Parts: sequence; C-alpha cells; structure tokens
Amino acid sequence: MLASIILYIATIIASIVLFVAATVAWLAEFVESRAMAALIVGVLFLLLSRLIYYLSARRAMEEINEKLTTISEVAYAARKGYGVVVRFVESLFDQWLK
Repeated sequence: MLASIILYIATIIASIVLFVAATVAWLAEFVESRAMAALIVGVLFLLLSRLIYYLSARRAMEEINEKLTTISEVAYAARKGYGVVVRFVESLFDQWLK
C-alpha cells in the first residue's frame, strides 16, 4: 500500500518536471532564449502556486490551525482536571489515613 502511494507521488513529480521542461523548450522557440523561457515559466508557476494557496490551501491551513488550537485547549483542560482529581484523591487518602 505504502509503496503504491510512493510510486504514485513519484510519477506525479516526474510528470510535472517533464511538463515544465517541455513548456520551457516550447516557449524557448518563441522567445529565442532558454533562460528567458525558464524565467517566464518559473514566474507563471509562482503565480499559480500563490493563487492555489490563497484560494484553497490557506483556508485548509487555517482550519488545521484551529483544530490544533482546540486540541491544545482540551489537553490543557484535561491536564488541569487530572491535577484537581489527584489533589482530591490525595486529600481523601490523607483524611482516611489520619
């Protein structure tokens, strides 16, 4: 199962690399410069990644942050509640042993 997921991710990465290389080669024919073509494609992918971040990833990351904050608050409350229970049980034992 894990191997198939790793293979899937590797093929996605390879296809993206090949797509970018083909796009740079194709654009280099029009601008007559591989460096300029690579710069143009790089900027386009930068803008695309920013767009994806602002449209979807940012919201997802904020939701994850909210959930982690909630988990942290619940863990803190549980820790405090455990402390109260321990002190109560200790006081019961102290009274019982006296």
